[in-house]
Amino acid sequence: MKASFYKIIFDEETPFRCTYIDLPAFNHPWHFHPECELTLILESEGIRYIGDHTSRFKAGDLILVGSNLPHIWMNNNKSKAHLEDVEERSRRITLQFPVDFMNGMFKRAKELEPLVQLFKLAERGISFSKKTSRQIESLFLEINEKNGLRKWIAVFDLLFQLTEATDYDLLASPGYTPQLTSKDHNLMNKVFNHIRNNFENKITLQDMADMACLTKPSFCRLFKQKTGKSFFVFLNEYRINNAKRMLLENKKMPIGDVALHSGFITIQHFNKKFKELNGGQTPSQYIEKNKKAF
Repeated sequence: MKASFYKIIFDEETPFRCTYIDLPAFNHPWHFHPECELTLILESEGIRYIGDHTSRFKAGDLILVGSNLPHIWMNNNKSKAHLEDVEERSRRITLQFPVDFMNGMFKRAKELEPLVQLFKLAERGISFSKKTSRQIESLFLEINEKNGLRKWIAVFDLLFQLTEATDYDLLASPGYTPQLTSKDHNLMNKVFNHIRNNFENKITLQDMADMACLTKPSFCRLFKQKTGKSFFVFLNEYRINNAKRMLLENKKMPIGDVALHSGFITIQHFNKKFKELNGGQTPSQYIEKNKKAF
């Protein structure tokens, strides 16, 4: 039931790996790796999981994920025909750092202490503001085209700018500790995919337990151990994040229809869960507050 382990290969020229990804949809499974990873979403939207944190993502998001912190960017479920539409892309650029190399460098230089603190915070995942994202975007894109010492300079320039940022949010809970040693490597991704493909319909605990070949109590214990939250909290977070997208993209759709298409049988239950997961804010208040977001 653990996230998949990904081995990242670095070239001989530099200890940093910068990758530009352009696909119809992001297709990595829930995974982790010892390297720290900075991701800038250039074009895409969906729901992301960073440790035990669930939230929507969209173009402009800038996230720093710490060593061995499980994560996934999952696009909204669309028909195959829609995914093949050339106007619908999922584009991002990622920069990965080998932790052993970076830690060895940081310990030998007091001047690099701000970077030590940055990567310490990244153990919970850091979401930077749109302002920071816009400031570093051009430099981030240039890194992928640079070589040798010029790439080193650009990378440290980028990291320096991140150490000066004060407008960010930490994502995973303070006490979250990933459990990465379970024997089943595929179950979590099966769960994610099942939710993604069926969240509009009724999903029972028995369904999930049968998928995992476990009893319901055993599935609940394992799921909470791996994600830091109960299955139904996790499911409701996914549904509410989908509802947020629909509320902003389909402003003429009645809230009751949004609730139904997000997997809630009654609008009363939808409103209750929406307020629970949004600091008491109602769907109507959310629309008003974010009406310029799209």
